[in-house]
Amino acid sequence: MEVLKKPQKISKRTPKRSKPQTSGSNSGYYKFGPFYLDQAERLLCREGVRVPLTPKVFDTLLILVQNAGRLVTKECLLQKVWPDTFVEEANLSVNIAVLRKALGGARESDYIETLPKRGYRFVAKVASERGQRPAATRKVNGDLHKQNRDRVHSLAIMPFQNESSDPNAEYLSDGLTESIINSLSHLQDLRIISRSSVFRYKGKELDVRLIGRELRVKSVVTGRILHLGQKLIIRVEMIDAHTGWHIWGEQYQRKLTDVVKVQQDMSQKISLALKHCLTGEERVKLTSSSTESAEAYKAYLKGRYHWGKFDLNSSNKAADYFVQAIEIDPTYALAYAGLADAYYRLSNVYAPSRDSMPKAKAAAMKALQIDDTLSEAHAAMGIIRLLYEWDWSGAEEALNKAIESNHNNAIAHQRLGLYFNLLGRFDEAIRELELAMLIDPLSPHSYWSLTLTFFLTRKYEKAKEEVQKTLELERDYKPSLYLLGRTYEQCRQLDKAIEVFQKILALSNAPMFLGALGHSYALSGNHGQARQVLKQLEEQSGRCYVSAYSKAIIHMALGDVNQTFNCLEKAYEDRCEMMTWLGIDPDFDSIRDDARFKDLLQRVGLTSEHTFKASLAKFTATTLL
Repeated sequence: MEVLKKPQKISKRTPKRSKPQTSGSNSGYYKFGPFYLDQAERLLCREGVRVPLTPKVFDTLLILVQNAGRLVTKECLLQKVWPDTFVEEANLSVNIAVLRKALGGARESDYIETLPKRGYRFVAKVASERGQRPAATRKVNGDLHKQNRDRVHSLAIMPFQNESSDPNAEYLSDGLTESIINSLSHLQDLRIISRSSVFRYKGKELDVRLIGRELRVKSVVTGRILHLGQKLIIRVEMIDAHTGWHIWGEQYQRKLTDVVKVQQDMSQKISLALKHCLTGEERVKLTSSSTESAEAYKAYLKGRYHWGKFDLNSSNKAADYFVQAIEIDPTYALAYAGLADAYYRLSNVYAPSRDSMPKAKAAAMKALQIDDTLSEAHAAMGIIRLLYEWDWSGAEEALNKAIESNHNNAIAHQRLGLYFNLLGRFDEAIRELELAMLIDPLSPHSYWSLTLTFFLTRKYEKAKEEVQKTLELERDYKPSLYLLGRTYEQCRQLDKAIEVFQKILALSNAPMFLGALGHSYALSGNHGQARQVLKQLEEQSGRCYVSAYSKAIIHMALGDVNQTFNCLEKAYEDRCEMMTWLGIDPDFDSIRDDARFKDLLQRVGLTSEHTFKASLAKFTATTLL
């Protein structure tokens, strides 16, 4: 096992700096090149289409635009974008890099000029407008799927239908679908629906207009695959989801060994049908492939399929398939990123973090060594830095890189939302999760992420309402059931909480869920059963991994404060990922003033600023999706 560095802590807070000074009112509109910037709605639009930016990146752009033609020093930007916090200069450099990519100039200095060691200057000509919002941005906020007539900016690639008699060919149809999604997701002006949402339509009769409304897209691609020996016959077409009109279509007859080249050709043809002018970088991404081996790719697809099931057996199968893909093609960066995610999925729930997370990190690092632009690898590294290394600034940097590499990576947005939630930065969490929901609107995990924000902001009735949307998509989705049980606890509906945790245990016997049941027993006053659960957990620890955090919450509910801290210390030694919840977990609200608790917070890289009360005081959002 690798030797770990001491966890990096967030920079200490300083007295609050002055608020950023902006020119004029907060209702200004700025035009430069093909862009409109709406200050009040915090929108950047290119030819009427929203360009997704994280809050801090938007703040950086706004300050530069408002000072167009003038030098803005690095110190000034740091003070204005992060008024309450000392951050590394690298954070600003990442923001500038993200902006340059979003603006998409031919040269690095087309919009933003770097003045070495001093700062930056916005060099494009900026026109400032007041009064009525420009028509190009008027309907963007709240109706993002309405695009201009000349270009398509939202797309769903539906699961290709397997028309072969061989069920094993299902991996080919699924694989082709996912490959096209992955290729097109790098196009800057395109919002493409993620795999987890479109695959909910698999095996169903497709009503293109209904899909367009449900997924909020303008166009839909459908396809059929017939596998005959070593020959593939593929029919694909693009349809306008609003009118039902045919936009483009083609039929391919190729050898099975040419499936990767077919995917590349289709991706390029679709981009042309979208009337998208490819940049050089986008053209490279569309014509490149993570692997040339069809067998390695099939193994990778099987790994991703099992990875999404959230149980021990499936997580182990996922890891095995990713290893198989790597053995076939040792340069397959995407398979290494998948392996990192599989080890992360095992960590804390089914295996000690100290065992699984170093393996996850090694796989993610290997992926980045092969391809340092791979979004999935940066997203994996981000969650490792966050939940295992407690390197908060490093986690944010990695997740921003994942989004910079692929703005359509819903998992990266979800993980950055989790990062903000754990720090109590709820407004920023909401904005990331809104972006994730646009990309992955039918994913249970998208709804789970949003429900978590309601739970952490103590909006329990709204959390219960939101979690039901997840369960309508997948009634046995364990992460959402777990969060529902915890929400019932906070509402003192303990009988319902016990019922939910018993249901989860029937689906999975993970000790984490048994600990949650014991916690509910203790809260309900049934201390005998709670202590019986503690005994069961102790017995299980001889056979499998049992998180000390699960024991801590039971002792907390029983009123055994000293035992609670003993268990939390053990969880700290084990680097249990739940330790990152300490700042906002409602189960520990009653001991937040205890010196031992404050010491734990500090060692995990948190401060008193990152506790629920301090965070809620800064929470300004009045509505959520």
